[in-house]
Amino acid sequence: MSDLVNLALVFLRLGLLAVGGSTGILAELERQVVREQGWLSPQQFADSFALGQLTPGPALLMVMFAGFRVAGVPGAIVSLFAIFLPSALITCLVTANWERLRRSPWLVSVQRGLAAVAFGLTAAGAYSIVRVAVTDVGSAAIALVAVAVLWRWRLPPALVILLGGLGALLVGTAWGTLSGRPS
Repeated sequence: MSDLVNLALVFLRLGLLAVGGSTGILAELERQVVREQGWLSPQQFADSFALGQLTPGPALLMVMFAGFRVAGVPGAIVSLFAIFLPSALITCLVTANWERLRRSPWLVSVQRGLAAVAFGLTAAGAYSIVRVAVTDVGSAAIALVAVAVLWRWRLPPALVILLGGLGALLVGTAWGTLSGRPS
């Protein structure tokens, strides 16, 4: 199977699961991209997630990095279209039939069920990132501070990521100075 077809198939399937956004499919995305396909290392995956959070637009733009690593610019483009195509088609179908669907007795049940699924997938996605990114006491401390800051002040996640990176840089530099090792 060609690399482009494989990218398309993997990201089309993941696009169908994207209930709740990028964090909702993060665990399965990490499993596919890192463990099953071997397109990215765990650290590259965590870095692509961080960059996806920092860039304007949807965080799922991060899939372009894996696509680029596999097949260059065509791979990045195929990955981008494949991840968003299922949700775009579903949105078109729902919109075209909204008046009929809106009155359906099933709507509330479906919404509640999808909310529970989104919560579970989001928790699994958060676990996937924590498992890769939190590797020592320093990174655990930075992660806990980031969660507290997001919870308390609801700052933009991109700002918290940048501040966390700056904190890690400062802690690493200070540790290198104190231990006599280059940072």
